[in-house]
Amino acid sequence: MTFNQEDRQALYDTWMSYKAKARITQIEMAKRLEVSHLTFSRCIHGDATLDSRFVFAFCQAMGVEPNKILPSLREREQAYQDVLVTSKVIVDGDIEAVYYEGNQVIIEYRKPLVASAESSFERVS
Repeated sequence: MTFNQEDRQALYDTWMSYKAKARITQIEMAKRLEVSHLTFSRCIHGDATLDSRFVFAFCQAMGVEPNKILPSLREREQAYQDVLVTSKVIVDGDIEAVYYEGNQVIIEYRKPLVASAESSFERVS
């Protein structure tokens, strides 16, 4: 997973909010994440590539869900959501029964037969 600058900014903003509320320093958070203070600082400020392991561990340490704060993960999550689709069908008759089998909908309906033009005339011999 590749994170972009918007993700980094969202992570930084979340960190600054968390840091103020929890009264924690970068050094303390780096220890929690088992990385050096320098590595932590580079990840937060943009000098290093954000990798998934760091991002997910960091979010877990702050008690936030990554897909709630990182724009690229929100977009990905939205792309994989189910969509409700409605289909309407008009039949030429009176519907008697509707049922489904797997992903197929079966409509049974009674259609009035119209007599053909030839049969409506009497044959004269």
